[in-house]
Amino acid sequence: MKTYRFLLLSTIILAATTSCQDFLDRPPYDSISDTEYWQTEDHIRSYSYGFYPTFFNGYGTSGLIGGSSFGNGDTFNDDIAWNVQGEFTPIRIPDSDSGWDFSVIRKANYMIEKIQEVPGLSEEALNHWMGIGRFFRGIQYANLVFAYGDVPWYDKRLETSDRAEMFKDRDPRSLVVKNIMEDFNFALKNVRTSDGELTINRYVVGAMVSRLMLREGTFLKYHNIDANLAKECLELSRDASLVVMEGNFSVSDDYNALFSSDDLMSNTEVIFYRKYLSGILMHCVLTYNNAEAQTGANRALMEAYLTDEGLPVHLDANWNPKTATEFFSNRDPRLNATFREKFYIRGEDCTPFNYSTSGYSMRKFMDDSQSSSNDQKFRGANNETDCPLLRLGEVLLNYAEARYELGELTQIDLDNSINLLRSRKGMTIPKLEMVGESPAVNGTVYDDPRRDPDVPSLLWEIRRERRVELCFEGLRYNDLKRWKKLDYMCNETNPDIRYGAYIRYSDYPKANRTEVAIDGGAEEGFILCNRGTARKAPTDKNYIKPVPKDQIQLYKDNGYTLSQTKEWANEE
Repeated sequence: MKTYRFLLLSTIILAATTSCQDFLDRPPYDSISDTEYWQTEDHIRSYSYGFYPTFFNGYGTSGLIGGSSFGNGDTFNDDIAWNVQGEFTPIRIPDSDSGWDFSVIRKANYMIEKIQEVPGLSEEALNHWMGIGRFFRGIQYANLVFAYGDVPWYDKRLETSDRAEMFKDRDPRSLVVKNIMEDFNFALKNVRTSDGELTINRYVVGAMVSRLMLREGTFLKYHNIDANLAKECLELSRDASLVVMEGNFSVSDDYNALFSSDDLMSNTEVIFYRKYLSGILMHCVLTYNNAEAQTGANRALMEAYLTDEGLPVHLDANWNPKTATEFFSNRDPRLNATFREKFYIRGEDCTPFNYSTSGYSMRKFMDDSQSSSNDQKFRGANNETDCPLLRLGEVLLNYAEARYELGELTQIDLDNSINLLRSRKGMTIPKLEMVGESPAVNGTVYDDPRRDPDVPSLLWEIRRERRVELCFEGLRYNDLKRWKKLDYMCNETNPDIRYGAYIRYSDYPKANRTEVAIDGGAEEGFILCNRGTARKAPTDKNYIKPVPKDQIQLYKDNGYTLSQTKEWANEE
């Protein structure tokens, strides 16, 4: 059994696509007619490629922004030391919002409809492609539900004459989630375990379902929406995780290589990746780890990494590192694989890299042995490193968390998930153990003194493992939302997010003291990155988006009513 991934190049352009904003007004148009196009399985496969950029963007596609949710694109969370804390968005109901868009749903329904008209398909092929179409529909609906809660459910392509259906009000979140689960279960059962290299298969489905159902299940639980449905979602996440864990994947020996390699084809941990090639498809995530100044990580994140003895740093009464060498010594090796082992201070000579506003310099997406290279693929928007979209490491963490939330977690589960990550080559950290309901290492129970008291100690460690293993991979903000913990992003309740590295000005005589200010103005201390006003504490409306005004008005203009999100019902 091989590991299957997908290759998405800019040369793959789908001719048959649906319209975007005006999907309610007219059916999709094609460059060729339906009867000409939907004739073979290859036609279905070609059409399916049009969904890949929507769900698997990876490191983006162009420019120094690129739309990536990795690296510098994963900054709205409690891991970055922002110099200013803005309010949670949206602040008010927006006039429009591109997120409230059902064109991808219509496109998936169109695909599902047309698959059934392709002549000569075997039952196996029909079910496989129906599974792919329902997989796409399930992903999009899972994202819509996570963003807006109640949304209208459409399981067929509507015509312009179906006005009552087109303008129906939002369906309950529970109904939509149950339909999503039906789509995902069908896909898990029917999508092929192999459909050739570089294409979606059952393991890709399993990894994505593992992620999305954990997200939905914990959201339903911690926001007190539907405990029974939450349990069903978590069970599906657990089962989907097992589909992947029983496949031919294993934890990679080299953590940094997962994110800094030009070719992930042979990486045993990678389930699905996006391929980049010079002159065809490139990105800029590596550049931000190489030549560009960084908005750095904060103290809270950096001190979340355990010691190499598997213990929280604050259990040590003598924890008070004054230098980078002291800070990075004897720590979880993933800290050193994610950040450089010195402080990069504005004003100092940071050659061959650039400064970080917090002093902590991210290297996760860069092979530092290439730092002296003059090859332009390490500069600008010329980066060619492949992006690991779905990997076993995340699935193992999803599994451990789902099992905990279901009240099923055992030591065997930890050994088959988190402790596999801790057994990576070069890892010296002891395995995580359970003693009753408490975490332990080497038989000794411990409790992090910085633990959120609302989070049980063992769950705290499972969440910590997720934070460090998946650091800057685009998942942290959604994790805070689903746990109902956006308050971690507020410096009044989590003051360590304001600070960077502990430095002594005498060690950095060229430091720009205006930009590299130490809290209190002393000659040594933590870099004060956030000097602005505190972000307001989150309210329920910060966890769910409102329906934009233009959609409310569109319904009204056509004689129908679209309900506003209840958390926003009293807002203008």
